[in-house]
Parts: sequence; C-alpha cells; structure tokens
Amino acid sequence: MKVYFGTSPRIKEGSPELVNKVYDLVVKWGHKHTSPWVRNVVGNDFYKMTDDELDEHHRKTTAAIKSAEVCIFEVSSHSLSVGYLVNFALENGKVVILLTQNKSLPTIFRTIQSDKLITVVYDATSVEKSLREALEKAREVSDVRFNFFVSPKILSYLDWVAKHRMIPRSVFLRDLIEREMRKDKGFRE
Repeated sequence: MKVYFGTSPRIKEGSPELVNKVYDLVVKWGHKHTSPWVRNVVGNDFYKMTDDELDEHHRKTTAAIKSAEVCIFEVSSHSLSVGYLVNFALENGKVVILLTQNKSLPTIFRTIQSDKLITVVYDATSVEKSLREALEKAREVSDVRFNFFVSPKILSYLDWVAKHRMIPRSVFLRDLIEREMRKDKGFRE
C-alpha cells in the first residue's frame, strides 16, 4: 500500500524514536511512503520556513496525501495543521489511522464521524502490534468509490436515515447490500 505518514514537528521532537519507528515499520512491512517529510523534519527549521517554502510544503503534502491509499497521523498533541490534514485526507476518500499515546484523542478529532477513521492508542511497547492491526483494518475498509443517481424521494429518505439513525448514507446502503448478499444463496455458492 502507498502510505502517507505525518505529524506535527513538535510531536516529532517530543518522541523522535517512536515517530521514526512508525515510519520504519511501514517500510519493513513492504509499504511505500508517499513522502519522507516526517522522517526528515526538524522542528526549529520547519518553524523558520518562509511563506514560499511553506506554500511549497503544503503543495507537496496535499499531493502526497492524494497519492496515498492510507494516511497515518500521530496526534498525541493538539495541532490544528494536523487536524486540517486529517480532514483533507478524509475528504479525499482516504482511510485515516490516528495514532495517540493518550487514553483519548485531542478535542479536534473527537467529533469526526467517518467509517474510514481508525483510532489507535499505543505506547512504545505496543506500537508494532497496534500499527499492524490498524493497517490490516485499513486494508479492509479501503473501498472503491461507486457513484449512482437516485430520485429525490430516495435521497430524501437517505438524508432522513442519516439524521435519525446517525449513520452515514453510504454505511446504510452498504449494510443493505451486505444483508442481501447474505440472503442470496446463488451469490454465496
């Protein structure tokens, strides 16, 4: 899989060995990084970048996220920039793995509702097992986008379901199809 891995330079400076370990594990398991930025970033240098350098960094980062199949973010500390990137990745249909060393996510991430969001609480001793499980789950949740037209009446119903049952329309439709698949003896054979 192609993987984008990112975090805040402050998190990297606070836990460089863990950030580097995550980066290295992705490579060890045969995946390919879409950007080496997190491996090479130095906080002081990053925060001294000019506006032009920051613009170029932003362009490269969004391109790396778009080319990834899965995005991993270390989010143990608050970072609005990382929050923006997480949202950008989800809006672009990417499966996102949030890694945190805390019992709960920073506030910015607690309200995100997505079936493509995987949260992992880890520490130095569990990072390898936790990340491997998260990447396996990401592989399972990676979906192929399928668009189709519906009547206004069907759309109204799907909007009602999303509002009253608190589930995304796509999840509701997937559940309906999976239920039919289980009932269809011809398909199961």
